[in-house]
Amino acid sequence: MSKYLGPVLKKLRAVGLPLPRFRNKGNNPPGQHGAKRKRRKSSYGLQLQEKQKVIYSYGWRDKQLKNEYVKAKSESGDTGVNLLVGSESRLDNLIFKSGLVNTLGFARQLVSYKHFLVDGKKVNIPSYKIEPGQVISLKKEKMKENKIIKSILEQNRKFPPYIAFDKQKLTVTYLRYPTVEELSKDIEPSLIVEWYNRKV
Repeated sequence: MSKYLGPVLKKLRAVGLPLPRFRNKGNNPPGQHGAKRKRRKSSYGLQLQEKQKVIYSYGWRDKQLKNEYVKAKSESGDTGVNLLVGSESRLDNLIFKSGLVNTLGFARQLVSYKHFLVDGKKVNIPSYKIEPGQVISLKKEKMKENKIIKSILEQNRKFPPYIAFDKQKLTVTYLRYPTVEELSKDIEPSLIVEWYNRKV
């Protein structure tokens, strides 16, 4: 499966995820008659929907997510929780969650263009896994004067407790892995595990 490049908000609505708070379209499926198209899904459909939620929430490619599942399964603890923690630990996701940028796509673009450093080293892979204690920083000082970034910072967005964001230096520190309680309540990891148990 190739990477989806279409409207992300439309896909989020289609799988029942809440939209970013700056939008107000509700959580019904997209389209004029979206609210009327709700049907009872089979167990297969529910499992597929949860997998799609992770793909569109974190920007995984299908093959990447499958590999992440295999890795999560080999680790101790709950496989589904491990999968979500691994997703939260992506470089692009942590930049987005810090409030430094306003969309995951913008974070991914800046990483791909080599605008960020991890512990002082250039990283241009959005799915790069950050370990607790590592620090993400902007490569060039002049990026701090970027009009888009300055405008976003004025919104004073809240960031999760497992991230420390220095608004003066514009650095993001990954303090620790998120707890189960801090993971998305809109994704049911056990259904994703059931999906991949069929496939892997």
